[in-house]
Amino acid sequence: MMAENAFAAAQQTALILLPEIILLLTAIGMMTASAFLQQPRRRWCYVGVCALLAALTALVAVSQQETDMYASVALNDDLSFWARLVLLLTGLIVIGLAHEEPADDRAGEFFGALLMIDAGAMLVAAANELVFLFVGLELVSMPTYLLLYLSRRDAATREAATKYFFLSIFASGLLLYGLAFLYGTTGISNLKAVTFLIEKLRYIPHPQLGLIAIVFVMAGLCFRVAAVPLQSYAPDVYQGSPMVIAALLAWVPKAVGFLAILRAVTAVFSIATEPLVVKAIILCWVIAAATMTLGNFLALLQENLKRLLAYSSIAHAGYLMIGVAVAFANGQRATLLYHGSEGILFYLVAYALMTLGTFGVIIGLRLPDRPVERVEDLAGLGWTRPWPAIALAICLLSLSGIPPLMGFWAKFEIFTAALAAQTADERWWFPLLAVIGVLNAAIGAYYYLRIVVLMYLSPDQEREPVQIRGGWPVAAAVGACAGLTVVLGLFWTPVAATARVAAQSAAAHPAPVSPRVEIPEFTAAAVEDDR
Repeated sequence: MMAENAFAAAQQTALILLPEIILLLTAIGMMTASAFLQQPRRRWCYVGVCALLAALTALVAVSQQETDMYASVALNDDLSFWARLVLLLTGLIVIGLAHEEPADDRAGEFFGALLMIDAGAMLVAAANELVFLFVGLELVSMPTYLLLYLSRRDAATREAATKYFFLSIFASGLLLYGLAFLYGTTGISNLKAVTFLIEKLRYIPHPQLGLIAIVFVMAGLCFRVAAVPLQSYAPDVYQGSPMVIAALLAWVPKAVGFLAILRAVTAVFSIATEPLVVKAIILCWVIAAATMTLGNFLALLQENLKRLLAYSSIAHAGYLMIGVAVAFANGQRATLLYHGSEGILFYLVAYALMTLGTFGVIIGLRLPDRPVERVEDLAGLGWTRPWPAIALAICLLSLSGIPPLMGFWAKFEIFTAALAAQTADERWWFPLLAVIGVLNAAIGAYYYLRIVVLMYLSPDQEREPVQIRGGWPVAAAVGACAGLTVVLGLFWTPVAATARVAAQSAAAHPAPVSPRVEIPEFTAAAVEDDR
């Protein structure tokens, strides 16, 4: 009987992971074939697009596949479906932006690595087991090292790849150490089972292990989302990387990091005992305030576009960390249930569109003698190249939180969640964090609006107009990002409703359908008596 159950669980998992299997098999095939076949990069790009479309079709086909959340290593809940859907769609946008980046002799490895990164991100979104979660995170990291070096092999790129490699290994060590302590809290590696057990016991047998797990897991994931104290690599790595890789680093690791936080941290510990939750809230409160303040103030000093967008990415990680703190506070309160997690998911969708759109416009522009690299290179763009300027203005205004664009509603979701959240002892924590967030958003609006003003109010008559490059794939990717930023800003309630459903599924832990034994009610006092 046990063998039959194990086989059924494995069969369910294989069906659920069919989209990732398609991407990984295609990526392996591309990387292997590229060593023997010399093909133009356009053909490798087409293969990558076809693989993403096939994975998208497979995802829709298996969306109704049922799974036993206490036996399967992968979940097919609402968070898994919608997060993987967004990752596949943004994967199409990234591959459109990157279609001209690699040389022909390295294009197979380049686009294969992109598919592997997308597959790894999707594994994290569906992960229900600690080892499986770590494998997904590493499947994102390892191809990223390759991409940082494949596009160019100059000194700046080698330095960026080396910095990212060593810091990523350090962060992975911290994360793995934290996951080991997370396993030590209950002796179970299945995340849903850990959550159910904590909820049933109303008590963590070893709360000290739980606190250590939260600290080290958050430390390891702070690197991926570029949050304090592991954010310092971002400006140097962005500046030393090609613009396409900087766009990838701005979006995919951030999405993966926060999805991992939702799966392995907030959903598990938000229903724990009050002292542990309060300590987790304090930790996330400090990280959020420090990250968004540091990112915004240092962005004010930047003239290089990559460095400016790197510090902007750090600031947005701070806004998202507000949602993490709120998610801990909302765990046991039915009236505010999952509101913080909902804000995180909504913000990630908005951030994907506006940041990829911003990078996409810059990728599609070039000066006669060099790429567009500095803020002053965009002077007069609104007069010489009106359509790219409009798309860039929409994305920058959304990043700054100007209504009615989607970025405004993303910040609205996060800040209102903070204002609504409460803790047992300190009711001023979250309103103060919301005030700090609003002030930081006002500071951030300055350096975004400075670029918009430069494009339309500072025409540069002394140089030739900026050239357009990239062709229709870049134009289509940028148009999709800018258009959806406007449309979803006007009709944002379906996205918010979907985010709430996905957030609820992330923390769902119903009783097993057919328990073998009756599970008694436990209390902390009963556990102490047993000892």
